[in-house]
Amino acid sequence: MTQVSINYDTCSNCQICVQTSQRCFSKKGDLVKVEANETTCVLCGRCVAICPSGSITHHTMDMNNFPEVGRRRAIDTDDFTQLIRERRSHRAFVNKPVPRQDLERLIDTVRYAPTGHNDQTVEIILLQNPQRRKTLSNLVVDFMALGRKKAAEELENLKAAGKATPEQLVELQSRVEFLGFITQARDEGRDPILYEAPAVAIFHSTTRSVTPKDNCVIAATTMGLFARTLGLETTYIALFEAAANAYEPLKKELGLPDEHRVFCVLVLGYPKVRYLRAVDRKPIKTTWE
Repeated sequence: MTQVSINYDTCSNCQICVQTSQRCFSKKGDLVKVEANETTCVLCGRCVAICPSGSITHHTMDMNNFPEVGRRRAIDTDDFTQLIRERRSHRAFVNKPVPRQDLERLIDTVRYAPTGHNDQTVEIILLQNPQRRKTLSNLVVDFMALGRKKAAEELENLKAAGKATPEQLVELQSRVEFLGFITQARDEGRDPILYEAPAVAIFHSTTRSVTPKDNCVIAATTMGLFARTLGLETTYIALFEAAANAYEPLKKELGLPDEHRVFCVLVLGYPKVRYLRAVDRKPIKTTWE
């Protein structure tokens, strides 16, 4: 059954839809034939957005949510560059809750971020409960403690065997020290994982998506940049992501749907620290062809 219809009374027969969406539209004589069904249509909305005469209706999408694109002044290039360059990873936040309406606005904007094959499978757990945050953070630290024990044992075994390269020893020693820092921080009453942030966004997706990791990272990046316009700052928490997909107690506590994995995590809040300068970064090695 077709998901799209054309009002031929208003259609100008420009056939732009055929040119841009060849799986869903084709030319039949002097008219356009619609072939958009559950197999061919990925709900991208391109056909509605591109039709000059507004003659295309998509019956499974909200036709009231296709606002016209105005000819507003483009975002200033230097301003956007500055927005990106001034983004920093913040781990110290003011003890102030983020208004629900701001979080809802962030989530609503993120749904327009691109996804592979337009799968739109990104889901978010938006965590604000301090006790829940502490429970999840402690489970991550528990996982890190197990990792430290394993790394320490491996380090001692390699030293005893006398066959390890200096690089192996340095890498293992560094891992033991880093994981030890994490567990010590908790022992001292600090939160070394979620940093007592007033809001935590856990991005997850079914693994049956075409590009689940990419989709979640793009969504998180979109949220992180947009958050800056609301006075919020963020940082990515890779340790949580690693534990969430490998540590059964944390998996159980999260209770994600079957075949879902955590692919990105952000902490959000009003920053305690104000950075006075943008920072340097190495140039990206580029091969021009």
